[in-house]
Amino acid sequence: MNSPAILGINRTQDGTISVFDGGKHVMSIHKERLTKRKHHWGRLGDIKMYKEQIPVVDRPYDLIVECWSADDEYQKKEQYHEELRTVLNLKEGAEIIEISHHLAHLYSAYHPSGFDTCATMIIDSVGSPVEHIKYDYPGKGQRNLFEVASYYYCSNGEIKCIKKQLHDRNPEQPHGLGNFYYKLTNCLFSGEGSEGKVMGLAAYGDPKKIDLPELIVREGEVLIPDEWIEAFKTTDYFYNNEVKTFGEKADFAAKGQEVFENALMKAAQWLSDVTGTKNIAYAGGCALNCVANSKLLEMGLNVFIPPAPHDGGTSVGCAIYGAVECFKLQNEFEWRFDYLGPEVDIEQVTEVIKNYPDLKIEKPEDLIEECANHINWGRILCVFQSQSEFGPRALGNRSIIADTRYGVNKFWINAFIKGREWFRPIAPFVLEEDVNEYFKFEGRTPFMLFTAFVQDAYKDKFPTIEHIDHSARIQTVSKDDNEFIYNVIRRFKDKTGVGIIANTSFNGKNETMVESLTDAINCFVNHPIHHLVVPPYIISKSTPVSNPIQLSSYKV
Repeated sequence: MNSPAILGINRTQDGTISVFDGGKHVMSIHKERLTKRKHHWGRLGDIKMYKEQIPVVDRPYDLIVECWSADDEYQKKEQYHEELRTVLNLKEGAEIIEISHHLAHLYSAYHPSGFDTCATMIIDSVGSPVEHIKYDYPGKGQRNLFEVASYYYCSNGEIKCIKKQLHDRNPEQPHGLGNFYYKLTNCLFSGEGSEGKVMGLAAYGDPKKIDLPELIVREGEVLIPDEWIEAFKTTDYFYNNEVKTFGEKADFAAKGQEVFENALMKAAQWLSDVTGTKNIAYAGGCALNCVANSKLLEMGLNVFIPPAPHDGGTSVGCAIYGAVECFKLQNEFEWRFDYLGPEVDIEQVTEVIKNYPDLKIEKPEDLIEECANHINWGRILCVFQSQSEFGPRALGNRSIIADTRYGVNKFWINAFIKGREWFRPIAPFVLEEDVNEYFKFEGRTPFMLFTAFVQDAYKDKFPTIEHIDHSARIQTVSKDDNEFIYNVIRRFKDKTGVGIIANTSFNGKNETMVESLTDAINCFVNHPIHHLVVPPYIISKSTPVSNPIQLSSYKV
C-alpha cells in the first residue's frame, strides 16, 4: 500500500510548506526563497505558486495539515481551503485540518529530536489564541488570550502539556520572553528579523552600565518589569539615531541579552526539575538566539533545537502530526541534516550559463584542490549544491566561503557583498573531529545554533570569524553532513594546518538566500565574489575581482 501523501503548511510569518510521504520527508521550502521577500507571510495564492514552481508539490494528497497564529488572515480560512480544493489534487475523502501554533512547533522539535523521553519548550512572541487550542493544558477555559510559551513532557510518543504562559497581547503591558526580545530589538533596529543584529551588537557592550532589573520568572512564565517597559518606549537607542553613542547602544543590547539568557536558563531549569529529565527539545523564534542556547548546554542539559525552530519550521511539524496522529504511522524523519529543499538538476548550469557571455565555466579534474587553493590565496567563493537548506542558516549548499585568517575578508564580505553593519559576525565551518582543538566545545553542532569560545591558543588567529568577545557561531562539518564542504576544509587544512573556513549565507544586501541556479549566477555576477562553485563545475568572471588580501597587509 502506498504511503499517504501529506502537505504541511505554515500560514503565518516565514510561510513554508512541507511534503511528506507518510512519516518520510520529501521536500520543504520557504515562500521567501521563491518570492525573494524576506520573512514573507503565508497568503492566498501561495499554493498555486508552490505548485507551479516546484514539481514535487503536484501530487494527489490524502491530508492537508495547516497551522496559523494570531494573524487576522485566519478569518479568511474558508477562502484558503477553497484554494486548496481548487488548486491541488485531493484524493476522495482527503481532509484539511488545522493544529494550533505551539503544537506545530512541538511536533517539529520532539519527534525529529531522537529523544525517546524529553521535555519540550516552545517560546516565541505569540502563538494561537486559546480558542484554537484543542488539547488539554492547565488553566484551559480562559478566553481572549494567546500562547507565548508552552512546556511539555514527551515520552515514547505520549505528550502532556504541563504549562502555558498566556497573554492578552496588550502592547502597553507586554509579557513573555519572546515579546521581551521583540521589544528590545525594536528599540535598536527596524524591520523583521533583526534579532541577530542585537546578539552581534551585545558582545560589544557592558551590561553593568545599564541599570535595569532581571526579568521575573515564575514556573516558566516570564514577566517584564515596569522599568523595561518604560525603557522600550524610548527611541534614543535606535542604531541609526545619534542620540546615544555606539557604546551606549551596545551596553543596552548587552543588558537585554543578559537578562534574556538568565530568564531562559531559569525557565529551562524549572522545566528540567518538574519533568525529571535533562533532555530538552526547544523551538519557537527564541530558539534562534544561539548565544542564549549555549548557556543551556553549560547547564548540563542535552538540548535539541531543529535547524528551523522559527515559524517556518512549523510546516514540518504539521506534516509529522498528520503522519503520527492521523494515520498512526511512525515518524521516519530525524532532523540530522537540513538540506530539505527541492532537488536541482545541477547539469542545467551548462545551459543557464550560456545566457552570461562574460562568465567562463570549467570542470576541473580536482575541484577540491582548486577550491582549497583559491581560499588559501584569499579569494571569496560561493557554493551552490542541489537541495537548499530549509532553516534560516546557510549550511554549505547556499554558502559564501573564505579564509578565516585574514581580517579584511570579514570587512569585504560585510561591506561589499552583504551590505550590512560592520559588527556583524561571520560563522565558521570547522571539521567535526577538530572542533575541540579550536573551540571550547565538545560534540556535534551542524546547524549553527550554538556559540563557542575560541581556545586560548588560537585567540585572535581567525579574525574573520572571531567575534569581539572571542566567540563564534560554530558549525561542525562531517563527511556525512556535507561531503563537498568537508573535503574542501580537509584539503585546506592539508595546505595551511587550519581546519576552519568562514561561512555566510549566499545572498546580497536585503536579499533572501539564493534558491535556483539563475538566482545563484545573478548574485555572483552582481557582487565582488571571485568564483561560483557548482560541483563539479567552477565558474569565473572574465574581468577579475580585486583580491581582498592584496588590498590589505593585515593577517594575524
